[in-house]
Formats: sequence, structure tokens, C-alpha cells
Amino acid sequence: VGNVLITGLSVYLMDRAGRRGLLLFSMVGMAFATGLLTTALRNPGETYTSSLSVVSVVLFVSFFGIGLGPVPWLLPAEIMPSETRALASSVAASINWLANFVVGQAFLVVASTLGPYAFTPFAVFLLAGAVFVLQVVPETKGKSLEQIQRELQGHDH
Repeated sequence: VGNVLITGLSVYLMDRAGRRGLLLFSMVGMAFATGLLTTALRNPGETYTSSLSVVSVVLFVSFFGIGLGPVPWLLPAEIMPSETRALASSVAASINWLANFVVGQAFLVVASTLGPYAFTPFAVFLLAGAVFVLQVVPETKGKSLEQIQRELQGHDH
């Protein structure tokens, strides 16, 4: 229920805050929540561990729902020309599901290897993703496809 409500908020914010801003906020927030969860996992038995674990998971899901959950499904359709939009969106969705599968398959190995630091590699990927968004992903809010294409080609910076 919470994720659905947060995603609804994301839909509201996309046209106000922009897709790029939501992606950055989401990725940095998820990395922060991952850091909190790692702190909780490193300190089992402390009085704050259970509460911190719950708060960090709720924050992670909330930050995901505000940006990284919904925006990647919308962005390919906004940045691709109409001739390639369907194919590009299909490829993006397939890569998204493939990445989910790889994470699901790898997690138990990562968790058994890294113990309480099991979520640290994910935080690193999230922060690297935020750098990628900063450097490569254009803001599409209020822009025409032609403006977005010029920006992607490096002519509008």
C-alpha cells in the first residue's frame, strides 16, 4: 500500500520536479537508506537495531517508489524518436527485468560473502547511477523531443 501511495506521489511530482530530479533524489535516498540498514546489520542486539532496520527499509521502498521505480518506465518513451520508441522501450524494459533477475540470483551469494555489508555494493551502484544521471540523462520536463535529442547529441549544454 505504501509503495502505491508513494508512486502516486511520484506521478504528481514528475511534471513539477522533473524526471531527472526524481531519479537523483531517489538514488541518493536509496543509498542513504542502504547505509542505515548496513549500520543496523553491523550492530545486532543494540536497542536501536530493530527500529533502524524497519525505518531504513521503509525509506528505501519510499525512495524507490518516488523515482527509480516509475521513472525508468517513462523515460525511454520521452527520449526516443517515434520510429524507434517501441523497440527502445521494449529493450529498456527487458534490461530492467534482466537486472532484477541478476540481483535476485546474486543476492544470497553477496549476503553470505559480505555479511552485514551485503547491501553496500548496491549503494555503490546507486551512487554510480546518480553520477550517470547527472552526466548523461537529460531532463525531459517541458521539452520537445527535438530539444531532448539536441541535448543528447551535446548541442544544447
